[in-house]
Amino acid sequence: MPNTLGDTSKPNPKVEENVLDTSSQTWLGRIHPYFKDPGHVITLKLDAFLLTWAFVAGLLKDMDQSATTQAYVSGMKESLSLYGNELVEFTTYFSVGYALFIVPAQLIQTRIRPSIFLPICEIIWGALTLATYKAPNAKTVYGLRFFLGVFESTSWPGLVSLIFNWYTPRELGKRLAIFGVSGVAGNMFLGILQAAFYKNLNGVNGLEGWQWLFIVSGIITMVWGSIGFLVIPDSPQITRAIYLSPSERELARSRLLEHGVNTSELIPFSTLVEKLRLLLKSPLTYLFLTAYLQFAWSQRANSYFLLYLKGVTNSTGEPLYSTYTVNLIPLGGYAISIVCNIALNALSDWKGWRWQISCGAATLQLLATSVLAGWPNSHPTIMTFYFLTFATAAWGYALIAWLAEILRKEPEGRSIIVAIAITLVYVGHATIPLRVWQVSDSPKYPIGFPMSAAFCVGSIIAMLSIRFYVQKNPSILDSGLAWKAQDNITEGPSDSDNSARKGG
Repeated sequence: MPNTLGDTSKPNPKVEENVLDTSSQTWLGRIHPYFKDPGHVITLKLDAFLLTWAFVAGLLKDMDQSATTQAYVSGMKESLSLYGNELVEFTTYFSVGYALFIVPAQLIQTRIRPSIFLPICEIIWGALTLATYKAPNAKTVYGLRFFLGVFESTSWPGLVSLIFNWYTPRELGKRLAIFGVSGVAGNMFLGILQAAFYKNLNGVNGLEGWQWLFIVSGIITMVWGSIGFLVIPDSPQITRAIYLSPSERELARSRLLEHGVNTSELIPFSTLVEKLRLLLKSPLTYLFLTAYLQFAWSQRANSYFLLYLKGVTNSTGEPLYSTYTVNLIPLGGYAISIVCNIALNALSDWKGWRWQISCGAATLQLLATSVLAGWPNSHPTIMTFYFLTFATAAWGYALIAWLAEILRKEPEGRSIIVAIAITLVYVGHATIPLRVWQVSDSPKYPIGFPMSAAFCVGSIIAMLSIRFYVQKNPSILDSGLAWKAQDNITEGPSDSDNSARKGG
């Protein structure tokens, strides 16, 4: 399918006049001609403040979320006598808390400014991460992990919604990917931190290296959350961002409307209920959920790479890698993920290849998980295809960018769909690993890898179905989820009519 959004709207003369009137006032324009366009200045400011804060917040979120796995292979297992299925259960408790609160969190953000709500939640989850270093047993960790999931659930979908609201279609995919790889960067940073703590801080002040990981991670998270009060700009309709002038705030609203994109507002409860009703009636909702859930569940194929590395032995039966090396090897996979995710989504912005990038990455994941399902008797082969699974994350972010283009008239709708998707993802994360990714099945996972391959096939079918649905019902692009009602009123609503409708 060609770019579903593109630059199809006619330029607004008032917006162009505004651009010309303000271009001479931008000091950056005197440094480089590129910044004579105030729209480019706005994008630079958003990248410097919103995207940077979101990236680091995402990095810290995944650090705090994954810290128990890193700590488990670095001494926590022995210290707390975790010799059963506790590691998987830590994920389960976190996922239950995450799944229960994620949709309510997104609904709250239609009534309360994200610039207030998101930082408060981040500070609280930082405190919970910090407290984990004192946990005396698995039961305490279960409780901390549950509430960590509750407060972390506000972050990822909330920040995706902010990115939806500020960037144009040609800017969106690569920004989502940059934000998305923050999780990978978090795991990279976590591995580096834990390796350093294990080597240099183990035993300092009577604390083990894994305990220092929770202490440092928690403190950094709380500090960064506090910065969010100043940096998060809410949406163009209600922004109070101190780094945007009044004319830049107006231009931020106008440039999204130029591309036919509506942005979020604080809406009445009755409007929210109507949005939910339309979402539940739309086939697009279920097709997207089917595609995205299977993407996310398939990506768990490399979640237990550390356990494989820890269990590899040499010809004498001794561990092939030291604990220090086990923490560092996955960094290569994370680097692959970052490069492939950003590069492929930049290509999807440039060419409008949303479904093509998603299906291509899913096919690559299908190949990798199929080989791992066969579990070849070769350590280099297993390592090769494990690393290949890291190259496929662009699949999900191109899919989300595609959803944002299709639902360009539905700011609340696209945010709620993403929230529902992540809720169901974590329901799966809370239940699927208990049977599919059991520690006792490591490293071959006779159910896990074949199921990951099957998820790839299912997601590809769902994405091709989305393409077919939008081709058959193109009015959804200009009239939103209520496109059937709009078609009953008029044969072809104009771009200007649709742009004037809020959340139409």
